[in-house]
Amino acid sequence: MKPELIVDAPILGQKKIWVKKINKPHFDHPFHFHRLSELTWIREGHGKLIVGDYVGNFSEGEVILASPELPHLWRCDPAYYKNNKNLFTRSIGLYFPLELVNMLSDDIPSTHRYNELMQRAERGLRFYGKTRLSVNDKMKELVNANGLMQLGLFLQVIDYLSRSKEYEFLSSVGYKRSSNINDIERFNEVYQFLLKNFHRDIMLEEVARICNMTPGSFCRFFKQKTQKTFTFFLNELRIGHAKKLLQNENYPIKDICYECGYNNPVNFFNTFKKMAKQTPKSFRESLIKMK
Repeated sequence: MKPELIVDAPILGQKKIWVKKINKPHFDHPFHFHRLSELTWIREGHGKLIVGDYVGNFSEGEVILASPELPHLWRCDPAYYKNNKNLFTRSIGLYFPLELVNMLSDDIPSTHRYNELMQRAERGLRFYGKTRLSVNDKMKELVNANGLMQLGLFLQVIDYLSRSKEYEFLSSVGYKRSSNINDIERFNEVYQFLLKNFHRDIMLEEVARICNMTPGSFCRFFKQKTQKTFTFFLNELRIGHAKKLLQNENYPIKDICYECGYNNPVNFFNTFKKMAKQTPKSFRESLIKMK
């Protein structure tokens, strides 16, 4: 797949927003970035999300805010690529210039909150709780509106997000954004490979070959750009997938171990406990208690 390195809505330098509707069998976006801010609402679908150096899962109802030039990637779970007619994806991408609110308003408290929101969004933000539910409802209105009504609804959403405390950062504090096209292309190919193959044993040499590097050079490159070792990142991807599978109470933990790319249950148990701060069993039990 040729990387789609920069995807821009046709509104750069304009005082307007652009709404992009995506309705397709599956998401398969490459690792890319925009010169515009982006608010994404997942209406239907689930899979893996990479934002900067963050790797995790996404599901229906997600509300993700990203500032310009923050690389990200959406990819559906494997079931979506097996011609399953019962699975479909729908999302809304809302694009807007970073300076839009400052151009539209002279209200200092409001613009101050907005600027703080977008500064936080440099790491990517995921909203949850009542904020997520309220934005879901408001986005349904926004999608069907146009003109000033649509712009007004957008400002309501942004004002609500700027006041909310119900969010989590995605990328780490140490993540260094890069708009270098060569770097983005390399990471796109590496991430696409990992998302397709993390369930099996992966040799460092085969990943390094994707970038035409030696294993040592690749490890240094990966650590320099993400502030994480390659092994740590791969474990994040695998353990994140394990957490999703553990939601199914009837799925044996031993089978989940092999499904996530670990060929040794003890290694899986130790890695999960180290990264999740609890065992797979206790993680599943905590999910059951929340129901």
